[in-house]
Amino acid sequence: MHNRINLRLNNFEYNSAGAYFITLVCHHRSHFFGQIVAGKLIPTLLGSNVIRSWKQLSSRYDRISTDSFTLMPNHLHGILWLHPGSDRTLANIINFYKAGITREAGIKVWQRGYYDRVIRNENELNNIRKYIEENPLRW
Repeated sequence: MHNRINLRLNNFEYNSAGAYFITLVCHHRSHFFGQIVAGKLIPTLLGSNVIRSWKQLSSRYDRISTDSFTLMPNHLHGILWLHPGSDRTLANIINFYKAGITREAGIKVWQRGYYDRVIRNENELNNIRKYIEENPLRW
């Protein structure tokens, strides 16, 4: 069995209000979501469903909102905001999101787990937004 490194902050409550930078990666890094042409994703049907579902997160769950987001051929980057009084944890939201996409697709779409970073200040938020927006250009 592999020893997994815990990337989460110790003693941090992941239902705390604030911004979180999220990265979800496709199973085996497969290019399920489309292809990049001239710095823009041309999505597959699955890619279009991933985008639609991400945009619906804030209407599906109380007291969360989405921010910058980009879908790449084999992963997505996005910022989620948990607002005061949210009864969901970050893990709960991400797990339900991933499960819904997998159920809709009928295949294993995602790698196990996800990457997150607690965004600590306005400067970091702006740098992450820039990274997300420029990600397709670096593909």
